[in-house]
Amino acid sequence: MGLISPTEYEWLLDRILELHSFADADSLRAWLLDTVLPKLIPSDWLSYNEVDLVNPANTLAILRPEGDARFPPVVSRFRELLHQNPLIIRQMETPNFSVHKISDFMTQEAFHRLELYQEVYRLLGVEYQIAATIRLDPDHITAFALANRQADYTERDRAILEMLRPHLVVAFNKLALKRTHQNLLEYAELALDELDSATIIVDPRSRILYHTGSGLLWIGATIPGGLPKKLSDWLNGNHPTGVPETSLLSTSGGKIHIRAVPTSSPERRLLVLTRENMPSLSLSPTGDCGLSRRQSEVADWVCQGKTNAEIAIILGISPRTVQKHIEHIFEKMGVGSRMALAALLNEKDRP
Repeated sequence: MGLISPTEYEWLLDRILELHSFADADSLRAWLLDTVLPKLIPSDWLSYNEVDLVNPANTLAILRPEGDARFPPVVSRFRELLHQNPLIIRQMETPNFSVHKISDFMTQEAFHRLELYQEVYRLLGVEYQIAATIRLDPDHITAFALANRQADYTERDRAILEMLRPHLVVAFNKLALKRTHQNLLEYAELALDELDSATIIVDPRSRILYHTGSGLLWIGATIPGGLPKKLSDWLNGNHPTGVPETSLLSTSGGKIHIRAVPTSSPERRLLVLTRENMPSLSLSPTGDCGLSRRQSEVADWVCQGKTNAEIAIILGISPRTVQKHIEHIFEKMGVGSRMALAALLNEKDRP
């Protein structure tokens, strides 16, 4: 800790605790670029980079300060010449997560001879750079980079980034894993909705622990809360040998068949709900557009000017599932807005 003052060290520890509180990677990146790194290591430029070594055109570069007019004209060339950056070359040849400076591998004179310097860094005023890698794959490098015009970075700067880096790795990996799980759940909900199915997990007292799909809406339950009394009584009653099934729930959306499925734990019960197929609620047929039945229903209600919340109530699904359906509808139909979708479907409906 000799290179870092006690005050800086304490501030850094507080930020390390704070960085694990973010709900998504975008807000974490913005906080680091706008608040933390400028305070710890003042720089002329700060950037977050997701370098695609196979397809450099896909490289993401988020730069601070944002509005500098010099950056947009050199972005394409920056991506084309990334392979000349000594820090990237080092990671490709000897993968590791250590914090490095360009001057660790190259003299200033040699750096100035690079096309990357002449066509990009010179125009931006970048003379010195230091980087902390937070993700390293065979084809991708994710790193924070800091750059200066006048002075190279010190060993104190390197020590600060070395302290911060492992916590950034953990925080970003956790958020990536969270996003992966969210995507899996969203696709599971979409699949269940297309099949008019849902699942609910309850404890032995019929309190709802988890659910997918639209089951809660179908049975009129909420979280936190438990199953409706009629359903709870059925679940806790005596059943003949075999897996019980009931169609005891009749709703405006049709009959709900419920099956209790054994799980690996006596503390959890799994209910699989299937709603009888009902006539489509759509107002104008869109089946010839390549959409599924549920997507057709959602598309037709979008064309009627309904909001996601209104469509969710009409179809008995969650607003998040409606949004996912709309995203897939846009992709299938090749449109980017609700108005464009409505215009396209109206055109198809014309004789």
